[in-house]
Amino acid sequence: MTEIVKKMILQKLIRANIWGGKHTPLDFVKKGIPEHYRNTHQGQREIEKTLKELVNDGWIIIVLKKTGKGSDEHVSLNQRKVQEIQQFMNQI
Repeated sequence: MTEIVKKMILQKLIRANIWGGKHTPLDFVKKGIPEHYRNTHQGQREIEKTLKELVNDGWIIIVLKKTGKGSDEHVSLNQRKVQEIQQFMNQI
């Protein structure tokens, strides 16, 4: 199940072309995951676990950005890991 969620997150970021200096709010990425994952406790844990795994692998970068209402977590793909990410996307 983690692999499926990982692929959904990566697909969303790749389609939106969010690499390197370009970033998007983490909520935008989470909205790309189907509701039956997002609306269950187990699904939310799975999403958090997958995001942590992606950060630990160095595939995505999560940064705290200041906004008009405080601060938000923003995410982007690590452009140094392009080949690894593409290899993962092609194998599944």
